[in-house]
Amino acid sequence: MSSNYVIKLTALGPRVRGGLRAKCLPKDKLNALILAQTIDDAINALKGTDYGNVIEKLGKITDEAQITNEIRTYVVKSISSLASSVPSPASTILKSYLMRLELENIKVIAKSLMKGLEGGVTLESMINVAVEEELGRRHVLAAIMSVRDIEDLRNKLMEMHHPAGPALDSFVKVSKQYSQYGNALIDTLIDRAFIEYLAHLAEIDNSVGKFVKGLIDFYNLNVFLRSKLWGGLSQELVNELVIRTGNVFSTAIKIYGESPTRILEEVASVFPSLDQLIKVAGSSDLRTLVQYLGPFSYRFAKDLEEYMVSLFTEFSPGAALATVHFRFIESDLVITLLNAFLEGLPRDFIVKLYGPVI
Repeated sequence: MSSNYVIKLTALGPRVRGGLRAKCLPKDKLNALILAQTIDDAINALKGTDYGNVIEKLGKITDEAQITNEIRTYVVKSISSLASSVPSPASTILKSYLMRLELENIKVIAKSLMKGLEGGVTLESMINVAVEEELGRRHVLAAIMSVRDIEDLRNKLMEMHHPAGPALDSFVKVSKQYSQYGNALIDTLIDRAFIEYLAHLAEIDNSVGKFVKGLIDFYNLNVFLRSKLWGGLSQELVNELVIRTGNVFSTAIKIYGESPTRILEEVASVFPSLDQLIKVAGSSDLRTLVQYLGPFSYRFAKDLEEYMVSLFTEFSPGAALATVHFRFIESDLVITLLNAFLEGLPRDFIVKLYGPVI
């Protein structure tokens, strides 16, 4: 299998290795970023890296959206450049990952519609236009920027057969009963839409299917743990949120009504990453585990990428997709750590939360 990938996609391996893997932040840089006491310390920690070059162009950092958009634009262009330099089917698969960034834009629009823009902030300043330019899909933004409310956004997306359409349709249905979880539901349902979108690519190559299977299990773990923490949400709502396949789903759904301890034991037996999460969190307390789920996504993405490369080589579409995914998760980590300074989060809290995942 590995030799076939090398023959069919000779250009892919070197480009994945040199264009993305070699540019990932080493452990010492990430540790320095986590331990930084000031924004200047953080910027110094990133010097000599691609992120450092992006931050240098920004000048004085004063706005969270500015950091987010500039770093994501850099990642978008990196992924697009890799996709355009390799043959199909790898090019198609890698380009498809950029849909994640379009869905992130839709999250921003949906949340803004829920709470309304404040302080003269414009929607245009909060979204990332670069991804639409790379995908050639500016017409999507043009069609939805003038929507009046969530229902209007849902209708426009459904008309376009957009992956986010069904997600917002589900949101409109469940948010009436669970309005207190509005933002979390939008995040969850649109994340599900992205994974389901990628799942359609699994038929192109077996390695892609293997990668997506990992994403599904981690996504479903998020749903089950958060649902139990939120007071045991109804199984009807959980069924609306989960992706109904994979080891985590088939195991947890049968015992959802039982204690969190029982669920953790059973899920860990089919999904070893849960044991790693417990070690990182230093506890099997449900609230603590959920707190660490976000930071742990970095460790999970890194481990999944290394597993995919070892299984299929860097020449496989699935391993290349896993590298692209890890690059995105890493960039999100950098964005979070930089924005933490602007949000005024205590440094000891950041060290405690993110230090163990590196």
